[in-house]
Amino acid sequence: MVMALVTTEAIVLRSYNLAEADRIVVCLTRGAGLVRAVARGARRMKSRFGAALEPFSFISLVFYEKENRELVTISQAEILKSNFDLASEPDAAQVLAYIAELVGDFAPPHEANDKLYRMVKASVEALASSSDISNQVMRYFEVWLLRLAGLFPELETCAECNNHFHDDESIYLDADARTRCHRCGGRFGTVLSPATRRTVIATKKLGPREFADVADKLSAQDQTQFAELTHRLLVRALERRPRTAIALAH
Repeated sequence: MVMALVTTEAIVLRSYNLAEADRIVVCLTRGAGLVRAVARGARRMKSRFGAALEPFSFISLVFYEKENRELVTISQAEILKSNFDLASEPDAAQVLAYIAELVGDFAPPHEANDKLYRMVKASVEALASSSDISNQVMRYFEVWLLRLAGLFPELETCAECNNHFHDDESIYLDADARTRCHRCGGRFGTVLSPATRRTVIATKKLGPREFADVADKLSAQDQTQFAELTHRLLVRALERRPRTAIALAH
């Protein structure tokens, strides 16, 4: 059986125990996409992996993969940046668990996606810079996750008449998440205020830290509207509620 050695940057998403001394580690890697890996001896007191496999550590990962087998075997893991302190911040820790769940739901195994990797890494870095922006980073992550999956609606033109929306125009999303202007939508469906729409569109040009400053200026009503939009689209894509969302303010 062919065995390949892969070296790549990775973000540890989660891990769980296997047998008496091993762990299964789920990583989003830059070069190989989502991988589930066995870390032999990781639970031993003097494990060679040390703290490298803690959730949301940025690591240099070396693993062996066998043809036609999804589970790989970790050879080496070296910490590039530890984000261990985030575990002590309740809001940030919940958002990280949410990110880990949704990446696992949306990312196909062993399919590299550099945009997804960079987006998740930037989101974690933003949370590490300030736990006070957890909700804004979560919105940014949701929008981009859906956009990269081809499941986020176009918010700049009407899907019916193809006219561009005016900057100060409220728009409507129908049951199929297609955008409508007030003329074509008949004022039915989910409404997005001009401020909400502009803020969502800002995700295209801003990183998560910069986006958080913009999103923080939304009114409470518009923030709720934003959260309801992304939650609705995620439920539609998954055909269920995200499990971690039960603990989050959607």
